[in-house]
Amino acid sequence: MKISKRWLPAVITPAVIAATVIAVPLQANAVDLPDLTPQQVMLLMEEPITGFSGTVVKTTDLGLPALEMSSMVSEDMAQEMADKMPEGMEDFVPQVLESNLVTQAVELIAGTHKMRLYASEAGMRVQVLDPMSERDLIVSGNQFWIYDAKNATATTGEFELPTEAELDQAKAEAELKLDELSAELQLDLANPEAVADYLLAEAQKTSTISVGKDHMLAGRTAYQLIAEPKSEQSLIDSVVVSVDSETGMALDVKVYSIEQEEPAISIGFESISFETPDASLFNFTPPAGTTVQQLELPAELEELKTELEATKPTEAEIEAKKAELEAKYADVAKPELLGEGWDSVAYLPELPADLPLEMLENELFADLMTEVEGGRVFSTPVMNILLTDSGEVYAGSVKVEYLLEVAAR
Repeated sequence: MKISKRWLPAVITPAVIAATVIAVPLQANAVDLPDLTPQQVMLLMEEPITGFSGTVVKTTDLGLPALEMSSMVSEDMAQEMADKMPEGMEDFVPQVLESNLVTQAVELIAGTHKMRLYASEAGMRVQVLDPMSERDLIVSGNQFWIYDAKNATATTGEFELPTEAELDQAKAEAELKLDELSAELQLDLANPEAVADYLLAEAQKTSTISVGKDHMLAGRTAYQLIAEPKSEQSLIDSVVVSVDSETGMALDVKVYSIEQEEPAISIGFESISFETPDASLFNFTPPAGTTVQQLELPAELEELKTELEATKPTEAEIEAKKAELEAKYADVAKPELLGEGWDSVAYLPELPADLPLEMLENELFADLMTEVEGGRVFSTPVMNILLTDSGEVYAGSVKVEYLLEVAAR
């Protein structure tokens, strides 16, 4: 059908308007930064940051349901874990479970969460913005607070800050080890460019490193640093880091799996300011009606800490105490790393003794397990964990077939 010329304006005008509406934002968002090599982007990330605040969105698409740990750990299971703890630490497991810290940690792994983050030399504050409530982690000086507004509970504790003398000693020891490592690697570790070259060369042994598209993120212009595993066994397709073009701060990290198109893990800023947050943000007083719990070191560790502070042991005495503790916990299963790079697999000869096997029989866990020859596999797009019938554990960001192959060696 032919269109009369008299109707052309009626046809063309809306098309021109639509094209303009689309093109203007595209031009406004177009970013053309100076070209940088992967090494130069890595050097940019060395720039110091003194303070910032912003809103972070974390999304995980691992195929996991929301896990409520309190419904999975019975009183008998909690008691079993407590009974298997070393002497003096029996109350530690019930204390952690009652404070709901395990539940909150596991719950944060799955799904999408929005957090408000403040950081400076004065402290750090993380506000987890739940739809109907808020949770806070505040660290200031030598004190921390974990506050749950929904349940009106707060957990607090203190940790020792090093003295000036201890900081000076640690600095001297670090410089000595740095010199030894420099000599061993034949590398000037005080030279940022040399270090970036070395790290890039090491990374390129197992990954293809490239710079992606310049883009806008959280109102900032950013470079894109991409690492793609060379391994054919890895579940990871790529890791993409957005790097602020001015400050060098990582604004966003996305982990892509070979098993899905959308990122399996994504965490990044949707807004950010590099102005130093007000120090008052790191002060916290529990609101009236809040139940406060003091989280303390297990008695055995507290005694050891007091003993070390009082005696100021020599290097030989510290080594002797270390050997004593190693002998005491010699029966505790220690992980071993098999393989290298993206193909590496963590191996445990047996499950930790303080983990109740009953928990693995829980319906929620059972639904996430797949029966395979010789055991069961817990799978996510970025991690597979094999529990063998003989009690061994193999875990890695590798395909199930490769995990079974490693276990059979």
